[in-house]
Amino acid sequence: MENKECNFTFLGFNSNSQFSRPPASIALANVRRTVIKPLLLLTVIGVLTIILTSCAPLRPLAPMGSYETSSKTTAATYDKNKVTGIDAWDKSFASWMGTPYKYGGTTKSGVDCSGFVTNVYREVAGKSLPRSTEEEYKQGRAVDKDDLNIGDLVFFGDNKKVEHVGIYVGKDSFIHASTSVGVTVTPFSDIYWKPRYIGARRYL
Repeated sequence: MENKECNFTFLGFNSNSQFSRPPASIALANVRRTVIKPLLLLTVIGVLTIILTSCAPLRPLAPMGSYETSSKTTAATYDKNKVTGIDAWDKSFASWMGTPYKYGGTTKSGVDCSGFVTNVYREVAGKSLPRSTEEEYKQGRAVDKDDLNIGDLVFFGDNKKVEHVGIYVGKDSFIHASTSVGVTVTPFSDIYWKPRYIGARRYL
């Protein structure tokens, strides 16, 4: 008797092949590939964006490429042991140079701008300053920018609101606790700080 090959397909099953997907399953797979997966990717991106945004610092930082870059460059041009050429100031500055910024900090493990200047004044002159930047600005004798002496406090902010303080070190530059690079030297000509200069006060 002659054997004849018999082929039949039932519910997507071919007698001479492995089980294959029915048309409905193929369509569903296409939907998953073209619609669902992109939607899941967009969802993940959205969640990550929210998380990263929520972790952003509450205190505003200077834009990258402005004072951060110039501060690093300026600090690199200074011998940290001879920032001013005056031994008393330079000894104190050298011990603080590179200290990381920490809001509310007052030690060499982390310090903020007003904490830095109050510590330096205590070390150099044995003088106590107000702890807050605002109070430091209110006290002391006002000094014109053209008449600054090494050791004068210089203040910065927006719309006359005092938000930052540093110490004048000569050569049109100041040393301060930067929120991004820690204690460093920055020129007044810096594109971030120049328009934010408010004034200076003399305590010595």
